[in-house]
Amino acid sequence: MTELLVDTHIHTHYSDGLAGVPRIERYCCNRELGVAVTDHNEIRGSTIIYERERAPVIPAIEVGTEEGIDLLVYFASAELLEEFFIKAIEPKLRSRFMVRSWVRSIDCMHSAREMGAYISLAHPFALGRKSLEYQHGRRGQPFVATILEGIDAIELHNGGVHREANRKASEYAATCGKRLTVGSDSHRLRTIGSSGTFLATSGKPTSGKLFESLKTSDKLRFKVRGSASAVTLPLLGIIALKHTHHFVRASRKKPRR
Repeated sequence: MTELLVDTHIHTHYSDGLAGVPRIERYCCNRELGVAVTDHNEIRGSTIIYERERAPVIPAIEVGTEEGIDLLVYFASAELLEEFFIKAIEPKLRSRFMVRSWVRSIDCMHSAREMGAYISLAHPFALGRKSLEYQHGRRGQPFVATILEGIDAIELHNGGVHREANRKASEYAATCGKRLTVGSDSHRLRTIGSSGTFLATSGKPTSGKLFESLKTSDKLRFKVRGSASAVTLPLLGIIALKHTHHFVRASRKKPRR
């Protein structure tokens, strides 16, 4: 039995990341890394890297819900991911907003769980609507309790949020009784694998084996490094431009009749 470091939260150019699948594959293979491509409300990057079978992967998506909560949803195969996306996410997409949808958190969790998914709450103390603190103040403790009941894990550390948010997540993780994931939330090539989850696997690290390890391993180890305080302004500017381009392009489309 060996362990493979898997970055369980990265983005490609199919959402607001900068790198394409071939570059990510080469980067991971050269460094013996696995990844879960978790593009915002988008599965093309995840399904393509799965189908090419060149790097160890876990099929996944980051669902931006109507309430603002972001859910990382993992599957054992790309076929299940695609079925989930077509059934539960695609009909509820907002064309102008990359990271937001009309999908209610409870409906997303219910559909994902029906299909055997593993669900982790992304960056639980990030700024604004993504934060449990915001949701507690806006919708109350019953809503937060419903979220916690429906997820399998919380993201202990996210390389894309400020260190204070990660500190709160770490303290919360010690008391919430949930399993944990760690990911870089990387939007560029060189930070992939800066944070991640070590997953046990025997033989070739297939998606099914890595998924089961993420879901069932009793004692997971993590690599924790980096925070948003290290993210450069040019990178933030590029990401903002990608979101703006997505919004403008969708706004120019003729409405369906």
